[in-house]
Amino acid sequence: MRRLAALACLAACGGDPEPPPPDASIVGVPGTYEVRGIVRYEDRPATLENNKAVVGAAVPMPARAVGVAVLDDATGTMLAEGTTGEDGAYALSFDALGGQDVHILVVAQSTTAARPLTISKPGNLIHGFGGQAFRAGLDTAHDVLVTEASKAAQAFNIFDVCLHTLDRVRSVYGVANPVPLTVFWSSGSNDGTYYDGNAIHLLGSSSDDDGYDDTVILHETGHYVEDKYGRSDSPGGSHGGAPTDPRLAWSEGFSTYWAMAIRDEPVYIDTNKDGGFGWNSDRDVTKANPAQPLDQRISEDTVTQVLWDLGDAGPDDDDPFDGVHDDVLSVQGEYLRTATLRPVGRAGVDLVDFLDGWFLKAGLTACEGTRAIVTTTRTFPYDYAGPAGACPAP
Repeated sequence: MRRLAALACLAACGGDPEPPPPDASIVGVPGTYEVRGIVRYEDRPATLENNKAVVGAAVPMPARAVGVAVLDDATGTMLAEGTTGEDGAYALSFDALGGQDVHILVVAQSTTAARPLTISKPGNLIHGFGGQAFRAGLDTAHDVLVTEASKAAQAFNIFDVCLHTLDRVRSVYGVANPVPLTVFWSSGSNDGTYYDGNAIHLLGSSSDDDGYDDTVILHETGHYVEDKYGRSDSPGGSHGGAPTDPRLAWSEGFSTYWAMAIRDEPVYIDTNKDGGFGWNSDRDVTKANPAQPLDQRISEDTVTQVLWDLGDAGPDDDDPFDGVHDDVLSVQGEYLRTATLRPVGRAGVDLVDFLDGWFLKAGLTACEGTRAIVTTTRTFPYDYAGPAGACPAP
């Protein structure tokens, strides 16, 4: 009668009916039960103010495409498993006794071919988070919030950020099934932040935790991209914006640009216990030496700024060229990965080789705008005589 009354009110009064009360008669009864809900994690987005990083308050964000399972609370036996949607929602059916205590386990892993991604701890243990217990069949709605206090929220943020890289790999490079990506992060880790050819490693120390540093995470995925879908001849070594080996400058500058292009925002932010730092590639200008040859030592910041200006467009674009970021990113796969490079500049991939490939992609109609960005603004003495043909003299 109560259910009928609720339905009558829905028809007459509008609004959703109240759900029926739990059916206590199912307690102890074997059956197939359902649970649904939304999984979220606490994120701490940062902003850039006067080149200083400002970390915001915790914000719940949907945990997209993560693994989700129902577990028997007493034994840990998995009763059902699935994947959250793009909104973090899940729905699972499982066999249990009515009223049996169960809980939701979410893991920072996707095993789908389109998004092969795992966020691991040392020892190849996958990051996970267990929700509070609820009663099978009696509680059919159960949301989960992965908290920062659990020291797992950062892993789910890293997962979500890396999803953007895998999705962009598919769209830019035409790859249906990207090369699996593994990221190692754990709270308290001093391992460092770097890409080693097989995985990304991120700091988790109390003085510098990169778990919420989205642009730092994406920068490292940029190295994954150039390794798997482009080319890098970087000799490695320390870097920090000062003029350096042009092959190292290219690799680091491209990876930072990858981070900015994915977010469609020209800022790089790295937080730490003292606040952190950042910079804006659309606003800042780092010049090369016009009197030096093409193989000169160059700043990675110059590389990033050139790439950003070639790719950005719209009312806020302050350079004379309206571009598309995917066109700039595609030069890695369409040219650099397989090309026989011109014997100019430093042997190995650098900014000169990118510009050669860029004109093959954009055509010589891009000469004037590219010259303004590369030579006029940043004084890099590119020769404009690559495989696409020579640009007209200015």
